[in-house]
Amino acid sequence: MSAICGIVSLDGRPVAPSQMAAMVLRCEHRLFDDVFCHYQAGMGMACLSRDISSDGTGECRPEVYEEGRWVFAADGRLDNRESCLGWQPPGFATHDKASDSRLIFGTLLHDPLQGPGRLLGDFAYALWDTRQRVLRLARDAMGMRSLYFRVEPGRILFATELSQILAVEGVTRRPNRLAMAWHLSDLQTPPGCTFFEGIDEVLPGEEVEIDVRGRARRRVIWKPDPCHRLHYRDSSEYAEHFRSLLVEAVRCRSRVASPAAISLSGGVDSGSVASIAGWLAEQGQDMPALRAYSWAFTQHPECDERENIYRIANRFSIPVTEIPAEQTYPLMNLAAYVPDEDGPFNLIYQGFVEKVLQGAAEDGCRSAWFGYRGDVVAGGLVHDLSGLIREGRWREARRELACLRLGHGLSRARGLYRFGIRPVLDDALSFLTRPVRQAPFSDALLPAYSPQDRLPSFVTSDLALRCGLPDRDPLVADSNAWSRASHRERYRQIFSPLVMSVMRLTERHCAAHGLVMADPWSDRRLADFVLACPQHQVDRFRQPKRLARQAIRGIMPDEALLHCRKVIPEPLYEHAIRHVVHDSVLDLMTDSRCAALGLVDEAQYRALFRRHCRGDPQEVDFWPALSLELWLRRWWA
Repeated sequence: MSAICGIVSLDGRPVAPSQMAAMVLRCEHRLFDDVFCHYQAGMGMACLSRDISSDGTGECRPEVYEEGRWVFAADGRLDNRESCLGWQPPGFATHDKASDSRLIFGTLLHDPLQGPGRLLGDFAYALWDTRQRVLRLARDAMGMRSLYFRVEPGRILFATELSQILAVEGVTRRPNRLAMAWHLSDLQTPPGCTFFEGIDEVLPGEEVEIDVRGRARRRVIWKPDPCHRLHYRDSSEYAEHFRSLLVEAVRCRSRVASPAAISLSGGVDSGSVASIAGWLAEQGQDMPALRAYSWAFTQHPECDERENIYRIANRFSIPVTEIPAEQTYPLMNLAAYVPDEDGPFNLIYQGFVEKVLQGAAEDGCRSAWFGYRGDVVAGGLVHDLSGLIREGRWREARRELACLRLGHGLSRARGLYRFGIRPVLDDALSFLTRPVRQAPFSDALLPAYSPQDRLPSFVTSDLALRCGLPDRDPLVADSNAWSRASHRERYRQIFSPLVMSVMRLTERHCAAHGLVMADPWSDRRLADFVLACPQHQVDRFRQPKRLARQAIRGIMPDEALLHCRKVIPEPLYEHAIRHVVHDSVLDLMTDSRCAALGLVDEAQYRALFRRHCRGDPQEVDFWPALSLELWLRRWWA
């Protein structure tokens, strides 16, 4: 939750402190302990430090080596400190209590090429080489920290938040319509596509090297290996391995001051995190005391999970603060939905998240734990019927096919084709077409991966053409490195732009309350493991989150594990837009900035909303357009 920023003058001129001050001031909404600045010939760097670690290793400040040849700053947390201690260059002073930032710096100096990929944790860093006059910027593979940059003819600007770059004198401020089109396409704006022209984003798992001529070269520092495969004798071995990784992910994030807040539901994801933390404390591990913040539904009892929440909380003596759902109706409190200048992305249930963070800050918590990525890592309804067939598990395959067919309301023939024949053919054809990185069968038949097909019907008909929205999602091309359809689907879910946006937004809201965000499910070791597993071991239609449930058996209370279920609070959203905030939503649809920019057909937009409120059956998601409208009204008069 610290932040970094800096300016490099490509012609060697001194950086004006007033420009650095503008970048720091623009980030004052983050609650930080101190600001550390470093200036030398042709560059300036600042760190807004917030150390919430329990051992003093979380301080963020500029590091200098070899009399100023190297200047470094990092915002992050290391999960493999012990390994990094062994990767330090000769003469580089480090010790057991050295900050994570300094250990990252030493690891990069020791091995500039391989070092970045060895770093485990959530991080973003900037490294300036004075002699070679090269700037290196990088982010962790799971996208848990953000980093933006702008290359101009005479300078390079970089910062944790995009708005810090906009605050510098001379930076032009032009909206990017392509990013708006992506946003309207089911909130799937890909990393690297920012809402301001001329400002770029360092991609997750990437290092960008910018030389004195302003030329940027990108390279991947870590990506899961599509050839990595795990084949154990039985499912218990997969569960045991996964359990060790999940426990380690929770333990690594426990190096924080006590108490820690957790957004706790009655499901597997946050329930696993809370249970493992409590279990580790019982084993004598140094864990922060947890305080839970949970939704309490009275008007929508079908969404209420308190019974299961208290099964976990009571078992591990975790105090629970209940947040009445009726106080968190979407858009009821517009103050909770004020968008960042960086972009329009906002959570539908941001009102609840804001209540969690407010309560956590008032109770003295220094960190906030979530289980956001659990659904895509361990669930996500990734079907792998062909995997069961390949292993000769015919009886299990027949039962799974019957459940899939009935669950989707398909006939036997259509169910067999969709979940059996098509994936098998797709896997076979994918093997033949991998040299050209195309999956010709299922991907071509799934509109979910075409950004143009995801646009809602009230978007203007030529928007995709005018904005340059492609007909294929770039995530599809990345996922085609996997030869199996189920692995491609898992990869797309784990690394989806929507998930990346959730992480970025939550980290910033946490920072505004003086909290650091932690999501154990966003550990790259979990993603690497799950992508190497047969997907029928991970999740099945009749056994949701199968692997995760097996892994936490004996840690989570049996009764809680038995009653864990996925609850989507859609009734809260539907009741809100139809009754509680109906007029506010109509106001956002009237004299719309989106319509003025030619993005939506306002008449059709409003007509569809009215029909939706009357209960007419239709599948229209209004949230992307509503959140974009809020952003345009706030930041673009």
